[in-house]
Amino acid sequence: MYRECIRSNPDWRGEFARYDTVFVETGSEGSGMAGLTIGRLLLLFSFKDGDRQYSCALVHWMVPADEPDPDTGMWVVRPEYEGNGRRTLAIINLACIARAAHLIPVYGSMFLPEDFHFSSALDVFRAYFVNPYVDHHSHEFLK
Repeated sequence: MYRECIRSNPDWRGEFARYDTVFVETGSEGSGMAGLTIGRLLLLFSFKDGDRQYSCALVHWMVPADEPDPDTGMWVVRPEYEGNGRRTLAIINLACIARAAHLIPVYGSMFLPEDFHFSSALDVFRAYFVNPYVDHHSHEFLK
């Protein structure tokens, strides 16, 4: 696979916001998912410095647990927060993005309200499973 479409759009098709999640290569091989962290794209942008153009992304970090979940075998990630209760933001180079990630909420034991809209799923749950079964490439990528 050479190309993959990732989106960061506050008004996707005029209905709701769409901020995709991606695998980001952080280079810390000894922790988590073999040096990968999940980032939720909030903004894609570029800027020029002299003759050079930099393509960047603003992300919310989702930090992985130390080991995969023993029941499912999937990695669990949680939103990272600063000391003041706000989610951690970072600006990264687009070259650090490895591919799109698919997250499944860790639902818990309570029912969702009937009027729950899927577009807010990445804002309301405390933890998410990283789905390696979404396609063949993800499965091979996370092995």
